[in-house]
Amino acid sequence: MSVSAHGYVQQIWLGDNLVEAWNPYKDPQKSPPVNKITRKFKDNGPTSDAITCNIGRDGVNNAPVEATASVAAGSAVKFMWTDWQSDHPGPIMTYLASCQGKCSQFSGSTGDVWVKIHQAGYDAGEPVPWASKRLPTQNSTWEVTLPSTIAPGEYILRHEILGLQRTNTRGDLAQFYPSCHQITVVGDGATELPAGIALPGAYRADDTESIFLEYRDVSATNPYTPPGGPVWGDNGWEE
Repeated sequence: MSVSAHGYVQQIWLGDNLVEAWNPYKDPQKSPPVNKITRKFKDNGPTSDAITCNIGRDGVNNAPVEATASVAAGSAVKFMWTDWQSDHPGPIMTYLASCQGKCSQFSGSTGDVWVKIHQAGYDAGEPVPWASKRLPTQNSTWEVTLPSTIAPGEYILRHEILGLQRTNTRGDLAQFYPSCHQITVVGDGATELPAGIALPGAYRADDTESIFLEYRDVSATNPYTPPGGPVWGDNGWEE
């Protein structure tokens, strides 16, 4: 399969603020170095093991960056992917992790720190049931909403696509496309994130509900469960 069929998040609308994300093909050559909110990743391909924030640059995965972008709690966030034409059926998921201070000093590769705030998997009521295959029908843009009462502070916003096209033979053939973006949430909320999941750790190649399965068998009567546990609260968060 051609690498050109893959993709990554190239821009993000944080409320009314359009932020440029890391460009793995142009940004490494810039001088002086760019200071973006996205943790650097190698290219537009998938990963199966560097699951926290994708395969890093120069052999270093999930390296914190210095920048964050401000966004108000409760804001709409729009992830603008490169032209996503990949025939990769699967879910789209978004997580938050509190940096417990500065994101430039926080990893996120250990501990149950990742809290799912949104997911879309297989919806038989949609004309295009798989979330990842609806992405190109939406101008390669995916929208989520930040929790409205979340406490202010620095967070990592992790957004990913999971491609299930090869997982009928081995679960470790799942293709994950995660990206991590450092944000500063502002507002007067006081809700702290609950305990979440560990990434790596929570995704297992032997998970026959979410990863190791034949995606063609999924239907209205045989529903699909995305990996990573439930979304936080009935509406994505607890008010």
